[in-house]
Amino acid sequence: MNLSGLKSVFLRSSPLTRAAVRLMAGPGPITMLLLVRDESDIIAENIQFHLGRGIQTFVVTDNGSTDGTRDILRDFEQSLGSSFLVLDDPELAHLQAQRVNRMIGLARERFHPRWILSADADEFWFPASGSYASEFDGRANILDCYWHNFLPRPNTAWQDFSDIGEMPGYHGRMKKTLCLARGLLGMYAGNHEARTIPHVEARSENIRVYHYPVRSYQQFERKVIHGHRATVRAAEHQNVAWHWREYYQAWQEGRLPEMYASLAANNRVAEDSTMAELFGKLKPGGHPKA
Repeated sequence: MNLSGLKSVFLRSSPLTRAAVRLMAGPGPITMLLLVRDESDIIAENIQFHLGRGIQTFVVTDNGSTDGTRDILRDFEQSLGSSFLVLDDPELAHLQAQRVNRMIGLARERFHPRWILSADADEFWFPASGSYASEFDGRANILDCYWHNFLPRPNTAWQDFSDIGEMPGYHGRMKKTLCLARGLLGMYAGNHEARTIPHVEARSENIRVYHYPVRSYQQFERKVIHGHRATVRAAEHQNVAWHWREYYQAWQEGRLPEMYASLAANNRVAEDSTMAELFGKLKPGGHPKA
């Protein structure tokens, strides 16, 4: 069999690839990767939430935050010690895949993880069974986990959001990937697809990625400005995050508040109070639990 034929064998589910997955799934923690910039309103709750559900080790890249996010991360560095690694990368160009792939390498070197979960600060990976590991059964080395996008609700704390819906750039058909660390070669921009050998995917029926991309108007405006300018700085990535260009134009024309109101009012698909109920039991604020 030539190289192309051998590659095709390992890029589909088969008895051979499933056997390879079982052999590669040795012991080790789940390591969470986070790339953050100016997320002080949500980052502490994110880390606390995942700590409470079995994430043991973290690699975080702070991309030049100026809103206090770095101070919150420093608190976690002090409280969690060697299990919490923070990198400072102030270059403001949109170089997400490059940064995530660097974190994958550092996670392997530092923590020797079994699985790697690459997330954003506005994503809460909720295991309905109570454990991420309930699907670590050797059937796949990539678990496809799907967004449940919360619509913003003006004058309401994001922790109380319960309207699930669709927004430009964010829809429930969009998956994120939880990957077996061994064989993981890297992530593509957005963490929606992984490069891994073997490549055996399965849809997660357990993990819901509760997603808060738009929270307060102030956060939305800041995200639009930063997101658009970062893609412009990284010319090779200008096809990424197309919705930022549209939102940025609306901001320039003074129409962004109206677009925010439209996101909040339209596109509701369902109601889900799971997270609002959980946040009612979690410690609020920007510091880790004692």
